[in-house]
Amino acid sequence: MTFYLAQASGLLNDAFPWSVNSVLSSTGTEGAVSTAFDTAFRLIFTDAAFKSYIPTTVNVTETSVSTASATFKQTTKTNVIATTAGTSASPAMDYRLSAIVTFRTPYATKWGRGRWYFPVLATNALSATGFNMLAAAQTAFQGAMNSYFTSVGASYSHVLLHRKATVGSGRLAYTTDPVSACDVSNAFATQRRRADKAVPTRLAVTI
Repeated sequence: MTFYLAQASGLLNDAFPWSVNSVLSSTGTEGAVSTAFDTAFRLIFTDAAFKSYIPTTVNVTETSVSTASATFKQTTKTNVIATTAGTSASPAMDYRLSAIVTFRTPYATKWGRGRWYFPVLATNALSATGFNMLAAAQTAFQGAMNSYFTSVGASYSHVLLHRKATVGSGRLAYTTDPVSACDVSNAFATQRRRADKAVPTRLAVTI
């Protein structure tokens, strides 16, 4: 079994980068895993229901898969460069808002789960009263992730990496646990660094 470091990345408003990362295990070659990951991830963006909640100004431009070293550093790397964008005509929400995908192991601990902070969705993904994701959008997100895992099949598996030993768990540094479950939330998270280079417009107040 070989471990691979996978990343999908793109742009928000053609200006600010976003990315999600995973550790994968597979008996396949780097090239085969790269093809499988690229195909599966782009299915999220092209899912018939979910793409209508992704703004046209949000896209994925590249995926990559690198064979991991013993300390989970990149070695050789395979990139796939192509642009796949959402189709929602609604405005995007704030740069920093993220839809959440949670990957879980059987362990109900902080080290027993991982996340993808998916890029910002469009305003048509908001519930009628705001604050949370529209139920239909959450269902579409679930369907898109189901399509992702269906496409993945047996080509690779997601694992959670422990870069440091976990206190009291017997998990040593650079060991992994297999992901056994995945879910999508109706709550949004924030990733402030995704637009930390944005320069806001300010209007002076008379005092």
